Amino acid sequence: MMKDLLMIVLIAVIVVPQTSSIKKCPIDCTCDIDNIGRYSAICERGNMKQIPIKDFDEEINVIIIRKPKHTLTISPVFHLLKKLEILRIIESNVPAIGLRSFWGVPSLRVLDLSRNNISALSEDNFKGQQNLLELNLSKNKVDVMPSGTFRYLTDLHTLNLADNSLADLEAKVFMMLTKLKILDLSRNPLEDLQPDVFKDIVDLKVLKCRGCRLQNINPQLYNLLNQLTDLDLGNNQFKYLDKDEFKDLKYLKRLHLDNNQLSVVVDFLFQRQRNLLYLDLSRNRLAKISGRAFNNLFNLTFLDISYNKLSALELDYMCHLPKLEALNISGNVQLNLLDIRPVFQNLTELRSLSIADVSNMPLGIFVPLGNLLMLNISGTHLNNETIQILNPLAKLKDLDISRNQLTGFEEDFALKLLNIDNVNFEQNPIVCDICHVGAILNQIHLMRWRTSPECFLPEALRGKAINRLTRDKLEFCYETFVDEGHDAASTSGHYSILDEGRFSFIAFMALAIFVLVLLIIIVTITLCIRQRSNYDANTRAEEQNGKEAVRNNEKNIEESLITNNEISYKIALQDRVNVFLKDSPS
Repeated sequence: MMKDLLMIVLIAVIVVPQTSSIKKCPIDCTCDIDNIGRYSAICERGNMKQIPIKDFDEEINVIIIRKPKHTLTISPVFHLLKKLEILRIIESNVPAIGLRSFWGVPSLRVLDLSRNNISALSEDNFKGQQNLLELNLSKNKVDVMPSGTFRYLTDLHTLNLADNSLADLEAKVFMMLTKLKILDLSRNPLEDLQPDVFKDIVDLKVLKCRGCRLQNINPQLYNLLNQLTDLDLGNNQFKYLDKDEFKDLKYLKRLHLDNNQLSVVVDFLFQRQRNLLYLDLSRNRLAKISGRAFNNLFNLTFLDISYNKLSALELDYMCHLPKLEALNISGNVQLNLLDIRPVFQNLTELRSLSIADVSNMPLGIFVPLGNLLMLNISGTHLNNETIQILNPLAKLKDLDISRNQLTGFEEDFALKLLNIDNVNFEQNPIVCDICHVGAILNQIHLMRWRTSPECFLPEALRGKAINRLTRDKLEFCYETFVDEGHDAASTSGHYSILDEGRFSFIAFMALAIFVLVLLIIIVTITLCIRQRSNYDANTRAEEQNGKEAVRNNEKNIEESLITNNEISYKIALQDRVNVFLKDSPS
């Protein structure tokens, strides 16, 4: 009894000071102490018309306001909250930032106004915020930023301007931001980055200009920003990169060039990037990687060259990557895998491999990769026979074999899969009967996968997770030749015609050919009918013309005969007269 009373007293001593220290909280907010001891208020009930500044406790450190139904305006009211460190007003339809709205709050370190309707900025918006470290204005409608917009933010470390409408950057727009380290300009309609714009932020470490409209970069920009460690130029319109493109970026560690239009990687393109760890060249049009393209990338650990047009993975350039741990070559549909084994033998540190959406993988392809921990072979047309290619991989921890043609689990295969921490088995035509899933049901308690495979057949069990099956209610061997109307791809809510397996694809192509042939027949018949009609019309016209000609001929003949008779008659009469005159007496 005494122990219980003592425990209650201790709890009261610990809890009461903390809860009573927050004296006020707006009715539409929830106030509490966060995990690092800051007084926080979260307001997300919606329909807030104005910020209830006077209802917040003066000791508040964090305010988060977020809800699309808010319609808020920002004005200079925050000076009452002297200890405010973090202010996030997100998705609140804020149309503009008022003049000197945050004046008198020197403790503010993070200001997040993302996902609003702000269209213009001025230097007076941030006056008095010389201690601000992070400013997020992403996903607004900003299209105007005059020179000196951020001049009072002298300690700013991170500036996020992504997803706005900036088509141009004014000179000196980043004036006084000498401590800026991270700048995100992604998904703005920027067609050019003028070097002079960036001359005030030469210590920048991270530059993101992803999804803009860039076709090239002025080399002087890299010369100015030679301290960059992270450069993201993905999803732009680069078609060619010269071998000296990145010569000034010797500290670069991460480089994103994915989703561009590059067709070749030239020799020595990365010759100065000895510190590069991460390189993404995926989803370009790469048909060729030159033999010395990856020279000096001795420290590269991640390489993504997926979804290009590569027909071979050459040892000439792959041999320069001794520390490569993760490789993605998925989606190169023309890739010849028969000669890839020497490349894998050279990648002794490889732990993660993605080789999805390719076909014709040879049986011993993974023999040199016994230390592999993660493998993605989804969409590779694997079936219950070809799945044996996994046998050499004894150390796998994560396996993706989704979107294949696997119908079940043989005993050896089931035991191997259950030893893997996570397996993605989605969109396979699993037949839920004793013959196909009995082996794995016997050991289902060992399954540690994030999601359980689902039945495809019989139709009555379609979509049901196999870890919820009852063995005694299953058929022994279900007849799998029955057409159920669609294949395993339909077990997922997201699939394309190519995900539905070869049978459905062939059926689709047959239907397309039938429709095309039918169309050709209809067009041919139409043309024949039209030609026949024209022929009949011409024939009738010719007959009519012929009849006219006959009538004309008959008339001419008749006229000719009459004329001739008249001539004959006249000649005979004259002759008789002449004879008569000759015979008569003088």
